[in-house]
This record gives sequence, structure tokens and C-alpha cells, in this order.
Amino acid sequence: MVGYGPDVSGINGNLDFRVAHGETWASAAGQKRVQPVFILVKDAGSGEADGVYKPASRRWLDHDVYENRFGDCIISREAHTNPKNGQVKYGFVLGRGGRPLYGVKTEKLEVPTAGWKSFEGQEPTPEIQKFSSWSDCCQHGAWYFLQEAENAAGGGHWKVVLVMADRAFDCHTQARPKGRGDIREGGSEWSQQLCELLSTRAQALLHLGHFKRALIDCCAAVHFVPAFEFSKARTRGVTACLNLGTSEPQAKLLMDEMCRRSDREFPGIHALEPIVDQLLERAKSEKLEPVTLVEEEEDDERVFYRVVDPEDCKLFSSTAYNSKIIGSREYGDILRGQSLHKAGTWLELHVSEAFDDSFGHRRAYVPLFTDDPEDEREEVLEKVPVKEFPRHGRWELLGLRLKPVGLKPPPDAEVPLDYCRWVDADPPENLKVWPYIYKHGLAIACMLRGVSEEVLDSFVRYHWVTGWNHVFLFFDDPDDPSIRHAKSLEDYAHSKKMAGAGLTVHRMDASWWDKAKLQSRFYQRQEKNDFYEGVCKKQQADRSARKLIVADQAILEAHDMGIDWFAFLDIDECIYVPRMQECSARRFFGSKERSIEAVRLWNHEAVPEDTECRDWFRECTLFQINRHHCHGFRPPREYDSILRQREGREFEPEQPDADNAWWDRIFGKVYLRRQEAAKRLKLNLPGSRPDRPCLDDLPSNAGMLEAFCGFSSYEGGKMIVRLNRHLPPPIPSNKHCWLADNGSMLQEIYQANKSDDAVILHYPNAGMQNWRQKYETKSGVSGMSGTGVPGVESLTWPSSRLPLASSTVLSGGSRRDQDLFYRTFILQNEHNELAYLAEHGLVTRVEIVRNILYYYDNPQVKRLRRLKLGACRFSQQLPPGFLRLRSTLNRSKALPTWLGALEKFNFVPRLRCEVIGVFLDAIIAKLEVLQFTVQGVANAAQALAELQCQSTIMRNLLQSAVERLKLIDVAKEVETDDLPSVKAVLSLAHALAFWDLLTSEAYQQLETTLRSLASRCLKARLEYELVRMDSDKPAVASFATDIEAQRWLIQPHTNPDVCFFMRLEA
Repeated sequence: MVGYGPDVSGINGNLDFRVAHGETWASAAGQKRVQPVFILVKDAGSGEADGVYKPASRRWLDHDVYENRFGDCIISREAHTNPKNGQVKYGFVLGRGGRPLYGVKTEKLEVPTAGWKSFEGQEPTPEIQKFSSWSDCCQHGAWYFLQEAENAAGGGHWKVVLVMADRAFDCHTQARPKGRGDIREGGSEWSQQLCELLSTRAQALLHLGHFKRALIDCCAAVHFVPAFEFSKARTRGVTACLNLGTSEPQAKLLMDEMCRRSDREFPGIHALEPIVDQLLERAKSEKLEPVTLVEEEEDDERVFYRVVDPEDCKLFSSTAYNSKIIGSREYGDILRGQSLHKAGTWLELHVSEAFDDSFGHRRAYVPLFTDDPEDEREEVLEKVPVKEFPRHGRWELLGLRLKPVGLKPPPDAEVPLDYCRWVDADPPENLKVWPYIYKHGLAIACMLRGVSEEVLDSFVRYHWVTGWNHVFLFFDDPDDPSIRHAKSLEDYAHSKKMAGAGLTVHRMDASWWDKAKLQSRFYQRQEKNDFYEGVCKKQQADRSARKLIVADQAILEAHDMGIDWFAFLDIDECIYVPRMQECSARRFFGSKERSIEAVRLWNHEAVPEDTECRDWFRECTLFQINRHHCHGFRPPREYDSILRQREGREFEPEQPDADNAWWDRIFGKVYLRRQEAAKRLKLNLPGSRPDRPCLDDLPSNAGMLEAFCGFSSYEGGKMIVRLNRHLPPPIPSNKHCWLADNGSMLQEIYQANKSDDAVILHYPNAGMQNWRQKYETKSGVSGMSGTGVPGVESLTWPSSRLPLASSTVLSGGSRRDQDLFYRTFILQNEHNELAYLAEHGLVTRVEIVRNILYYYDNPQVKRLRRLKLGACRFSQQLPPGFLRLRSTLNRSKALPTWLGALEKFNFVPRLRCEVIGVFLDAIIAKLEVLQFTVQGVANAAQALAELQCQSTIMRNLLQSAVERLKLIDVAKEVETDDLPSVKAVLSLAHALAFWDLLTSEAYQQLETTLRSLASRCLKARLEYELVRMDSDKPAVASFATDIEAQRWLIQPHTNPDVCFFMRLEA
């Protein structure tokens, strides 16, 4: 018969029967045994019988023998033979040393919990409880012994208290500890119970004169209650310290030091003793200092109150109890306040707090006290401490504004989870470098008309930086003014021989169309299919038909170049790859399996935040999430619509799905809020179709107008197709979908709807001027027409009829109606819709496109890794004004421009060391390559001097600059009419003087040389400058700057020319 394994206890013990008795708790011979139980005996007349019992390593009469952990008592199965008839009866006996104390008759092979009788033990008979785990048994035993200890303390039996407290503490060490944050049964009580029993044991030790042990128990007890919360253990610990010879202030400081610790820092009773000894010695020497608590969370200037009297917590329309009640709050609700009124007795609610605004009330007020006399009033609200503040709402983190009247962002309790799956998270700091290098060729094509040079430049540069090898630009207007800038970019790419980046510009003039009619597959097949014939016939009047021909021409050209992936976009779109994939389009598409023929990217739609916008790629950062990136929505397959058409169900509405019913619930409120604006506009759209959310609690269709909820343009995404150089390329069925060359559906299409998949960022209506230009000519509506190709009609039709409504408003509406339409349905924040959607995760901010373009505009910051592509954690912290900075200076002047911007936005204290260090590193590394001029080094030195940055690196750099540039020789070689060169030498000399690198001899020689040069230079330029200043204001500023240089140059101002210039400046 094998014995049971060793007992395992402690804070990490898992004391079920297998751990307590080993894996081989069944007999070696395979004898079947029932699962052992654990027994708690309590309230017995003989106190020695009380305790926790578990199976021993021996058996008797085919049953386990149970041993008491706190004594010699056992529970065993016994047999009794009747002397009269010889019949054998069985039962269980609780005894000690062969002396039966209590017993019960039973023929069952399990210990009964009732029917026990007293033999030699005292009355009353014990109460028996059985448990399936040793942990639960010890837990209940600890509760029992703690209660016994407290009862004994009430009678002054301190030795009994000590025994009972020892047993309770022993049971706690056997039970699985749970801690204050554990939600299992008994978890919330475990810490408090342990604190109470240690405090009770310390009380007994104090009465018995064991002050040191009492202090250790008190120090251990305060680990298991919240920091600095009142407890009996804290008071008894001070008493123990006083008896050990410390002063009362030092005794309190010692306990305060222990109160700072948590249960996670509890080392155990024995390990705590040396720590207490050390603190006790310091207390006796009067060396303990007061504990200073530092708030972990800084006050963010928000104000929150908690409702403590819900009966009187009513929301009023003004600071008077007789004003209209416009809401109420329940007990425990947290209110965010804006300001206090009437000597701090009324709280004005924050604009984000919900109340009844149906009567036009713009503010809500709540009293802090009841409407009673001052000496009898009670609190209605209590202030919430900073550490209990709710988290910042997403609308705050996104920088959205709220209006007093409209939808209110819901609290966390109403939005338990984000509905959006797509996340553009920061890459972790320990993220390993992607080990693969993809050599796929990526090309992108676009047909454009009438866009600004800024938008064109941003479109090309962004896709170059993010991994697209070639960009095709097709100008629908051969005389488009932006062609000049596009040609300059094309020439730049050819002249610089940019590796892996190119640009091709096409004018869609008559010669281009003649060539297209010969090469395009639409013209070659127009007699074989009605679809191709329709595209060819409509190409002159229909812009979307021309786009199909352009897409076909572009993909044929890309196929000849050996491109692997091809995308056709509009000029108001870009492909964005999240930061987790380093914003690399080559990595995203190159990692797809070879069997995938196309990738469908779903589009997020930009929501403009201002009525004016010149370059949407740089100015629009707020986006509405595509529903196919949300929970409950499954991306539609291209074959589904064909199947519906074959079954005759193409006109049937989609059946409601319970998984995405939340979408209708959320947008139903937006739909109702916009009804008033829709009624004022009185839009009468042809072929009206309902777009209202399917909600049972909404009013009927009668009187409900279209409110254009959701996207303002398409939401079906776009295909990016793979090209096989051994097969003909796909052919466009529309600008969103592609077919195989033979007209069949592509076999395997990857639906990019995972959390870190790439998306298309669509900027359809950025800026009111662009919106007018787009829909006044009805070009934005022509793209709504179907293609005639089965299976793609549903994917190309916009999610709402807002383009048609826009064209109607612009053609027949007043200027006021146009402004109302744009604010309500384009800006989408007339009723706080954006903040409401943001709290549900349906609105996000993507700033990396703007940051990448800024990074491209400033090549001097290429070594600043936190701004490079995916690693944009630094860029997220920069102020918007700083990111919009456009440096028009050359590379040598980039450093002072950056530092000046940092100083302007009060950003220098936080980033001075890091930014300056990085720029100095860049200057040293690039000095020879960029051929820094004297002016460049001088600007860097002056900027550091103004910032009082004493850099050893900069000092060494200037020292080497003095040696290489030969300052004196440069001064002598300056031409007499080159005043800027004179200023450059002066600036460097001034910087060298600041760094103590300019000797007195060199200074005197430089001063003599430059005085004569300046005198001749000023005379030569005087007549020219006087003529130019009459009509050129910048020339005046430049000339004044030139004069500033002479003030340091010639001292005193005895030169008559300089004096004349100074009078002229005044």
C-alpha cells in the first residue's frame, strides 16, 4: 500500500487532493478508492477534537484514517461485535490515544455529518463539515478559529486567544491565498480576515508581554488592508512600539512606513522580522521621517462629483430650485462638472453630460446640497478624488469639439466594447526587425483633373515613400495647370535616378486617344460584348467610362514593365498600411500567398473638420471606419450578387442580422437628429429609396426624410490585383473591381478586413470649395451609374445618395442651404455625431500620412527615427502647428528652423536634448556629403547659443570648421558686392566668439578685413536698394536685416555710409 505524497502549502500552493497526496493516491494494486474528503470538526465540548482533518498515510477497515492537524485526534472506521449474537456492526469514532470521544453508527463507507453521540467526550457533540478540497476546508477552519479567538478575547482568556489565533493563521497558510483583487469565493474577505486575526493575535501578545512578536504581527496585518486605512492593527502596533522604547511620533512613523506596502510585498512572518528590527532601531534613534505620498495621476483640471442622494439629484435648467427639471441621476452616478456657481452651491454640468435638450436648453445645473436651511441641509454630490477619475473619452483624445445641444458621448457602462476591429496601434518597442525583404514591383495609376499642385505632390510623394515603385498620372484635361508640376516630378525622378521610384505623366489629348483606341481591350472587344461597346460609346460624356479605359491602359503598361501588384485610385485616395507593418505597402502585398489573385482593401472615409482645405492628405486626419472592419459584418463576396441574380432575389432587401443590429441602433439616433435639417432643406430626390436604420422603436416612414447616415460615397472598397507576366493582365469591370482577361471572376480574392490589414483612405469632400467644384458639374454623380457587369453593381453603388443630394443642393439651393447641407451631412458634427461615434470606436484619427509627408519635406530629419514611416510615436506628440511647418530654407538652415519652431510651441523643455542631439549627429554625419557652407554651420551654432545648449559635439564641430573653412582666407576672397557672404562670415565669427574659439589676433584681422569689404559693398548696393524698396516690401525687410549685420561689424558707427543707412531704416 503506497503512502500519500508530502503536504504542499504556501502562498502558491494548489492543495487539491492530488497535490496534497501525490499523483499515485490510488493503491499500487489498482484497488478502486473513492476521492478523499477533508473534514472540519468544530463546536465540540472537548476542545481537543476541534480542527481540520485530512486522510493519513494509513487505512483501517478499508477506509482512510483522518488526522487532526492540531492534535492527536483521529477519525477512523471501527467494528463492534455483538456478544450475544456475534453480529458485527460498523461505525466511525473520533478519539485520542485509544480513548473514544465521539462516535456514530453507519454501514456506509463515508464519514456522516449527523448522528454523532458523546462517549467519553464532553457535550455538546461536534459539528461535522466535509469538503472536496483541502483549501476550502482550511478556509472555513480559519473563519471558525478566528471567531473562537475573538470570543476568548472578549472574556480576557489571552492564552486561549493565542492558541485559537495560531490555528486560524495556520489554516490561512494552508488555504490558497486570494488577495483583495480576487473575485473567487472568499477572495474579497481573505485579506480582511487575515488582518483581523493577526490583529487579534497581536492583542493577546500585548497582554502576555510579548511586545516584539506583537509588533511583527501588526506590521504584517497592515499589508493586507488599503494603504493608510484605519485598522486595529495599526493602533496596536503603535502601542507595541511604545512598550519597546520608542517615542509616539516615531512609533506612528514606523507604522506609516509599513502601511505603504501592499499584500504583494508581504515576504512572510519570519522574513518580516529583520525589516521590523531595522525600522525599530531607526525609530529609537529618531531617524524616521514623515512619509510623503505622491499622487500617481496628475490633476488634469477635470471636475467630477458622485451622487450620494439620488432623491434630490435633479438636473435644472438654471441655478434655481423652481426652474424646469431636465433630467436626474441615480445613486453612485458620476457627473462631470464645468464650473461652480452661487458660492459653490450649484454645479454647472459639462457639455458632455446628457440631459433633456428637447426644449432648447443649452445648460444643465445640479445642486450640491438639498433645498433646506443651511444648518440642516445635506450633501447631494461629493467630489471624486483624482485617482478615481474616469478615463478620458475617445472624443477628447481625438480632439473633437462638443456643442451644448445634440448627441452626447455615452459613458463606459453603455459601451462595453469597441465595435471596430481595425487598429493602427504603435509597434512595441521590442518589436524585431522584419527579416524578409520583398522585391515585388508595385505600381499605382490615377486619372485626375483640376487638382492643386499641393495635392498632386502629396499623392505622388506619399506613395513613393510607402513602397510604390511607379506612379502613372493620366490628366483628363490636356491643358491642366498641374501638368507642369507633374512633369517636374517626372524629370526629378529621371535626373536623380531614384532607385525603385518612378513617375509617368500622360496627357489625354487626341494623340493619346488615338493610341488608346488601338491598344485598349475595350475597343478591341467592343463588337463582342455589350459591356465593352457601352464603355466605348460613353467615354466622351461619362467620366467613369474614361476611367475604365485609363485603367486598362495603365495596367497594360505596368504589365510590360514587370510590375507585380497594380492599383487604380482616384486622386482623393491613398493606400495606408498600419504602423505594425512599418507602413510598407511592399511588405503587406509581398507577404500574400502566390495563389491570391487580388486583395480587396476596404476604405475609411475622411471627415473634414474645417470648411477650407487645400491639401487633404496633410490637413484631414479624422476618418469614419468602414463597417466591414467592424464586429458582426462579413465582407460580401463578388459571387454572392451573381447568385442572388440567378435565383431572382437581386431586388429583395437583405435580411436583418442580429450580429450587426448595433449598427442600426447607433445610427438610428443620428438619423433622428438630422431630420430637422433634412426638413429645412426640402430635398426632393428622384427615385427616393429609404436609407433609414431598421429599428423597431423609430417612427414609421411617414414624414421621415433621408438623412444620409454613414459614408458619403462608396464603402465597397477597391481591388488591388496581382499581375502575372506569363498571363494577360486582368481587365477592369469598374474602378472598384477587376475581372480576368477572359471576363471570368478572379478565383481567389483576399478580403483585407483583419485588424492590421491595409486600408484605403478616401477624402471625398475635403473642403467646401472642392465639394462645390466636384458636384456643380455633376461629375461626382456620374460615377454612381452601374457598369452593366453582373456581380459588381452592388459594390459600386454608394452607401447613400448624398452625391445626388449634393448636386441638387448646389444646382438649386440657396447659399444658406448649401452651408447647412455641408455642415450637417459632410462635416457631420452639427449634432455631436463624431464624438458619439468615436465612443463606439467608429471614428479614428490617422496622422501618419501627414507625418510621412512632413518627413519627406524635411530630408534633414531622416536620422530622426521616431518620425520615419512606421515608427511614429514621436510624431503623435507634436502639435499640429509644428507639423504644418514648411521649411523653405536649404538644408544648411534646417536646424535653426526646427529649433525655432520647437521654441515657438514651448516644446523645447521636453525635447531639447533629444532633438538637438539627433540633429548634431546628423550634421556630423552629413557634413562632407552635403558640403555645409559657412552660413550653415553658423546658423547651427547660433541656434544652440540662443538655447544655451553647451554641446561638446558642437564645439568640436566648430573647431574642425575653423580649420577646414579657413575663416580669414574666406573673408579676403569675398566679392565686394556680395553682402550675404559678408553676413555669413560675420555670423560664424560671432558664433566662434560665443564658443571661445576665436583668438584675439584672428578677431582683429577679421574686423579690419570686413570693415573695408563692408564699406565698399554698401556703397555699391545703395542705389540699387533704394530703387527696389519703392515697390518691393520683402526687399525692405531683407535690407533691414543687412543693416543689422553692420551694427555688430563696425563699432563705433563712424562710417558715414552706415550712419545714413541707420537713418534710412528709422
